[in-house]
Amino acid sequence: MKISKNFGKDLIVPYKNMEEIHLTKKDFRIEWFSGSGAGGQHRNKHQNCCRIIHIETGLKAQCVDNRDRISNQDTAFRRLAKLILEYYYPDIDPERIKAKEVVRNYHEPRNEVLDKRTGIKKSYKDVVVNCRLDHFID
Repeated sequence: MKISKNFGKDLIVPYKNMEEIHLTKKDFRIEWFSGSGAGGQHRNKHQNCCRIIHIETGLKAQCVDNRDRISNQDTAFRRLAKLILEYYYPDIDPERIKAKEVVRNYHEPRNEVLDKRTGIKKSYKDVVVNCRLDHFID
């Protein structure tokens, strides 16, 4: 699947045994809106929040997480790419789709390593310095 955007970045989600789905900017409707909640004048007056709708399927994704347009649009496109992939290929294992997500957090000041898939917490020193990744490997 390849989603082409105006600012030159391409989102490519490679999977074996799949034909490519080519999507261009004409296949999407992008809506900008103001955020709500905490954040002050910048958040409430500027239209930085993004909602992207895939016209053919009606799938939509939005992002209101960041204060700037480009990062909100990029995040919304990534979320929509996952939805489109699940729509066109429902038989794909969801674990393969999650392959690009963060699997493990390494936090040296708190001296911990957290594996997101299994929920295992180990000390940073034990995992990184002593190279003991055997706790996280199935």
